[in-house]
Amino acid sequence: MLAKIAPASNDFHALARYLVRGKPGSTPHPDRVAWTFSQNLPTDDPDLAATYMQATAQLSQRTRRAAYHFMIAWHERERPDAELMQAVARRTLVLAGLAEHQALVMGHGDKPHRHLHILLNRVHPDTGRAWKTSQDFARFDRIMRLLSEEYGCTYTPAHVFNPDITDATPKKPNSRATYAAKHGAPTNRLQWSKASARGFGRTLSENLTPSSTWDDLVMAIADHGLALERKGKGLVVGNADSYATFSSLGLNITAKGHPRLLRHRSHASAPSILSVDGIDIVRALMGFGLADRDDLIRAVNDAKHERAAHRKQRQHAPRRLAGLGTSLTIPQTGLMVTPHRSNSTDRPLSNAAARSRR
Repeated sequence: MLAKIAPASNDFHALARYLVRGKPGSTPHPDRVAWTFSQNLPTDDPDLAATYMQATAQLSQRTRRAAYHFMIAWHERERPDAELMQAVARRTLVLAGLAEHQALVMGHGDKPHRHLHILLNRVHPDTGRAWKTSQDFARFDRIMRLLSEEYGCTYTPAHVFNPDITDATPKKPNSRATYAAKHGAPTNRLQWSKASARGFGRTLSENLTPSSTWDDLVMAIADHGLALERKGKGLVVGNADSYATFSSLGLNITAKGHPRLLRHRSHASAPSILSVDGIDIVRALMGFGLADRDDLIRAVNDAKHERAAHRKQRQHAPRRLAGLGTSLTIPQTGLMVTPHRSNSTDRPLSNAAARSRR
């Protein structure tokens, strides 16, 4: 059993229509609405309930996105009946401090797993105060854990809030990644469990020394049929089926306890080697078994020569001094050159101006 929070909205009617019909323009599933009940509302009709909630939300002119929407789902192998699902919904609202708020609860039967939706009015019907959503995901996760034990259901822990439980559990793609995968993006990969990532990090550390370079790390990863690649703003290690974030490998210290040279680099300096198209291509091919370690070594060597040439070119490039409009070439003598500023008219200073400068 788990809770999932959807984006809040200002439009109660739009959310009520979604609960009944699904996405705009789609044909509603014949079993989409299994049952409905309301809390602190005089009706169970979704559209009329939305009208009441919209009017109540006007009690707080400062509240934005008063229409709050979240779901409770069970594992596909569990078949709770309507009575149990409704009891869980009511207990969830009570434990979250929402027993006095308006809510429309709807059970759906259009998926293999049993689930329900709750459309909630954050604005209290009497006080006009809005329920605060800070830490709401953590709050509902704790409630799901409690109610799973109370009703004998299977609790699905959130990785971020239950590291002791999820340490050995792989992480599935989130909703955005799954949606992108349906449209052809290569995002539908499992993320290694934290225990697996640490274990692989220890294996890598055994083959690295304090004198190891970034290229040595790339080679060591390639020896295991994996590739180091960018993902979002960070780095990951993996193949076409699964991956682990680079930071989760725990490569700060080697298995022998020696301090490591290969600390996680900042994104600004993280390997210019990674920005080379040839290496990126070879790594991608290795992930699909179309290239081997020798191909990667050749690509890395080519990148080294290119990087050395670029560094040599930069050393001979003119340096620009801050505050000057021209570029001055400074000999590598170790002397610090401090340019003086001239006034805008290039005229000598008057005696009064000179005294004021002293």
